[in-house]
Amino acid sequence: MAKSLTPLRAIRKKCLDCSGFQVKEVRVCPVVDCSLFKYRFGKNPNRRGIGGRKESFSLEK
Repeated sequence: MAKSLTPLRAIRKKCLDCSGFQVKEVRVCPVVDCSLFKYRFGKNPNRRGIGGRKESFSLEK
């Protein structure tokens, strides 16, 4: 079964399309004024640090 196309996946797909489906070109994209620029990796940079990893939390003091 195919994964559903979330907004972030749609942005990633658009960025790949714009760069000729070259992953490296998405990484080095020069179009910083594009409204999708900060989402081009398929991640929401505003969520960085939210949730965390299980290992980063310690109950010991």
